[in-house]
Amino acid sequence: MNGTEPSQTTLSVAIGQDQAQARPIATDYLVRMMGLVLWTCMFPINLTGIITNVINSRVFLQQGVRNDSTNAGFLSLSLFDLFSCVTSIPYSFCFVVIFTHGAPEHVTCRAYATFGLFAHAALHNMSTWITVYISLIRSLCVTFPLKVKLMFTPKVTVIVILFIFCFFLPFQFMYSIFTKIVWIFHPRYNTSIAVAVDSPMAQNIFYYQQLITKQILPAIAISIVTINTGLMFRKLLEVRKWRLQNSSDSKRDDCGTNSSEKSKKPLASKDIDLIKFMSTTTSIYLFCILMGFIPSIAIMDFPELGFTGLNKNLFQVTFMIRFFFDTINSSFNFFFYIRVSSRFKSAFASSFHSSCNKNVSKP
Repeated sequence: MNGTEPSQTTLSVAIGQDQAQARPIATDYLVRMMGLVLWTCMFPINLTGIITNVINSRVFLQQGVRNDSTNAGFLSLSLFDLFSCVTSIPYSFCFVVIFTHGAPEHVTCRAYATFGLFAHAALHNMSTWITVYISLIRSLCVTFPLKVKLMFTPKVTVIVILFIFCFFLPFQFMYSIFTKIVWIFHPRYNTSIAVAVDSPMAQNIFYYQQLITKQILPAIAISIVTINTGLMFRKLLEVRKWRLQNSSDSKRDDCGTNSSEKSKKPLASKDIDLIKFMSTTTSIYLFCILMGFIPSIAIMDFPELGFTGLNKNLFQVTFMIRFFFDTINSSFNFFFYIRVSSRFKSAFASSFHSSCNKNVSKP
């Protein structure tokens, strides 16, 4: 999340205080169980994401990035997703510690692993806008195919990616420098534990960080991706209709059969595959981004749903759900690429087949 876990930031405040008269919507038990289930599930998903994004990076390098802005964008997206998965692994691993070392060590592990989540949140924000940039390139490739290569050169892509990196990194860095690890005595465990505590300045930064990076900018990103996808659908359907009409008017061959009949099916199949690829990846992307609105809107609109509110447990649950979908969004692109993109599938086969041949040829 863009910040530390709510239970960690409020633990030092909550210890020793009387429970509120009103009942919170989510209990401590529900938070522990959901955390155990979701973060345990995220551990193999993150491992899968590391493997698949390494493969994606190699395939896009195989396809070439020096003269292809789209491949350069996909390569950058794969690298950001890769490190996004890497930085959330330690936090998932902390839920293994609870079985091996006990609850106090588990809480301490989460406190230190939280700083990895700061990087994860920043990297995920960067991935979101790289996806927006890729969708813009693909949309213009369909609508203005002759001009797009002049507009979006690999050099322009590098500049855009560097701008995205330099824009989002300070948001997370400013929050983290006002957050520190402190050791406190916990009466329930009868021992000292480490907790991550954010200062009032950090909480103010977090508020505006959520407003900008998790409400305003995602709303803009969703709008851009939706419009670009709609334009691509419309243009592809027009092109497909035009091609089919032209193929139906082609000359017949010597046997009296229409020579275009053989080319209709693969042409239509290729167009349909592209539409399926676009609709599937866009739908998953938009759904995962929409899930990110849940905790952000909650903390902005409901005073009791925050770091120290009555329903801080519910707030924590919403962040867990958001992280879960962030992880899925970063980990499973490979399976859609290999399923619906013939170009990616061909480059994948070529890349790893040649590697296997080299290994076999070694004495």
